[in-house]
Amino acid sequence: MSRPTEPQKKEDLLERCLAAVIEEGRLDSSINAIAKRIGTSGRMLVYHFGSKHELERQILSLLETRLREKLWSFQGVSFEGVDCLAESLLEIWRHITSPEMRGLLRLTMDLNQRAMQGDLETRRFLEQECQKWVNSDSLLNLTHDKTTALLLFHLFQGAILDFLTTGNAQRGQQTIKAFTETLQ
Repeated sequence: MSRPTEPQKKEDLLERCLAAVIEEGRLDSSINAIAKRIGTSGRMLVYHFGSKHELERQILSLLETRLREKLWSFQGVSFEGVDCLAESLLEIWRHITSPEMRGLLRLTMDLNQRAMQGDLETRRFLEQECQKWVNSDSLLNLTHDKTTALLLFHLFQGAILDFLTTGNAQRGQQTIKAFTETLQ
C-alpha cells in the first residue's frame, strides 16, 4: 500500500513545475527534464502526480490561475486620468510586453501550437480562456461591446505572435492605436 501524498509538498512541486515551464516557454518536456529543472526526481513527480499527463493537467489548471493574476492584473493598474480606450489598451500592451511576461507569453503560444496539433484538453483550456477574456470583466468591460471585445482579443493575439517572433513591441502598439482610431 502506498502512502498518501503530502499536500503542501505537492503544491510546492506544482508551483515549481509551472515556474519551470514558464521559464522555458513550453510544456512539452519529459517528466525527468521537468524534475531536473526544479531539482527533484522524476520518481518524485510521478509519486505526487501519477503521470506526466496528470502533471500537465494540473500545470494547466494552475496556469489558468496565474493568467488571471498576471495577464489580468492590468485591471489593478490605475487608469486615473485616462479617458480613452486607446490609452487603456496601450497600458495593457505595455504590461503584456514587459520582460517578466515573456516566458508566460511563449508558453501560451506553445499551448496554441499544441491545440493546433489536435490536443483536445489544451484546445478546451484555450477556448475557456478566450471566452473569459472576451465575455467577462476584461475586454468587454473596456469596450462595452462583445464584437469589439472579440476583435481586440484577436488583435492582441496577432500582435503578441508578431512580438514573440520579431521582438518588435512597437508594431503592436501602432496597430492598437490604428484600431482604436477606427472606432471613433
